[in-house]
Amino acid sequence: MLPFEEAVAKLKLVLKQDPENPDLWCSLGVALIELKKYDEAVEKFEKAAELSPQLPSAWYGWGIALKALGQEKAAAEKIKTAIKMDQDSGKDLSEPEE
Repeated sequence: MLPFEEAVAKLKLVLKQDPENPDLWCSLGVALIELKKYDEAVEKFEKAAELSPQLPSAWYGWGIALKALGQEKAAAEKIKTAIKMDQDSGKDLSEPEE
C-alpha cells in the first residue's frame, strides 16, 4: 500500500470515531489530492468547510481540488475566500509560527 493510500485508510477509520473534526476532513482531502482523486477531495473539503466555515485550509484545499478538475472560476472563489479569512484573522503571514 502506498503512503497516501495508507493515510486515507487510517483517516477514514479515525473519522468514524470523530466525524465532526474538520481538520481530519482536510487531511483526508489532502491525501486524496495526492492520489489524484479530485472529486473525492472536493467532497471532503466541502464537508470540512461545512463543519467549520471559518477554516481557511478547508476553503483553500477545496479550491485546489476544483482547479485540478478544471473548474477555474469556482476554484478561484474558494481560494479567495481562504485568503480573505487568513487576512481577517490578523495573523502576520510573513512571520513563521513558533
